[in-house]
Amino acid sequence: MPEMIRKWIFATWLAAMLLISLPATAQIEITDQAGRAVRLAQPAQRIFFSEPGDFTIMAMLEDNPAKRIVAWNRWRLDKHTLEHWRSIDPVAFDTINQMVIDGPQNLSAEMLIANQPDLVVLDRYFGNAKQTISRLEQAGIAVAILDLEADLRQDNATEGLEKMAILIGRQERGQQVADFINQHVDRITQGVAKLKQQQSKLPTVLMEPHAGSGPCCTSVGSGVLMGDLIVMAGGQLLGSEIVQGLSSQLSAEYVIASDPEVYIGTGGRHIEARGGLLLGPGVEPAASRASLQRVTQRVGIAQTRAARNQRTYGIWHSGYPVVNLELIATWLHPELFGDVDPAATLDQINKRFMAKPLTGTFWITPDTTQKHTDAP
Repeated sequence: MPEMIRKWIFATWLAAMLLISLPATAQIEITDQAGRAVRLAQPAQRIFFSEPGDFTIMAMLEDNPAKRIVAWNRWRLDKHTLEHWRSIDPVAFDTINQMVIDGPQNLSAEMLIANQPDLVVLDRYFGNAKQTISRLEQAGIAVAILDLEADLRQDNATEGLEKMAILIGRQERGQQVADFINQHVDRITQGVAKLKQQQSKLPTVLMEPHAGSGPCCTSVGSGVLMGDLIVMAGGQLLGSEIVQGLSSQLSAEYVIASDPEVYIGTGGRHIEARGGLLLGPGVEPAASRASLQRVTQRVGIAQTRAARNQRTYGIWHSGYPVVNLELIATWLHPELFGDVDPAATLDQINKRFMAKPLTGTFWITPDTTQKHTDAP
């Protein structure tokens, strides 16, 4: 064999061996919740989130969520929640560009590009910023439209967090979180389905968002997650037939005449200064219970069966949807869901998934004999 041919064969073999020995760099690809293809050469390392609550989901998927986040729209979060997330890794957290963006109309492509993200994650509301998305993609930045928080009303409730887990190379962890949520939701939906088959009477529920921050009574509308949890848990949402949009005002006279069997207010530290329902990180149960009593003594609520029978409850506005669903179900149907323990569910979430559990009071009842709701 001529020397030239031998050298060519050897060079070809050597090149093939080198290619085989190189590590595979399989491209990551998903279809986001807007039906768009999203491709990454490797798991995302520099992420922007448009939704403040997405940090919580990242804390379920990652031991140190701050390390992957380069910028974050945190505009609705109170200082106590922010300080909690910062305590996981103050150095990494302080490098995050803490942005305040109140809507897609204020989402600037230039502002995002300056942070040099390799992935921009927008919830569906911010996904309306079509021009910004186009400019980001022209700049070579991947954009994924995903709602990371589980929407329990949907058949594929955990789709957003599962797809996010793929984009950061944590697919197995994402599946574990999704399975946990779906199993707990199924327990409630199956029980409610039996109630409806038996044509059982479902209790009427007044759900007041940001409870106590104004006169009685604001009510959530149908199609809003917190209100829809009432329906999923086997209740009738008072005012749903007349409330338009996220929420609307009901007169005290309407509430008294409707005489709801159950009252559930949503609260948080953001309405503490206005005398609202106090719940959330760092809140003591006694202070929360006192605020619930104050809120339910207002004209309109105090005259209802809910108040007379002490079926008045408070729930943290930013709590885990699966825990909130279990809470509402046990309040509406205590006998049917006697084996459901929302406190145990929260404890499992904290121990199995959370980088660092939040501590505080996240729901409250008027009955001091019931165990309080401190997270472990």
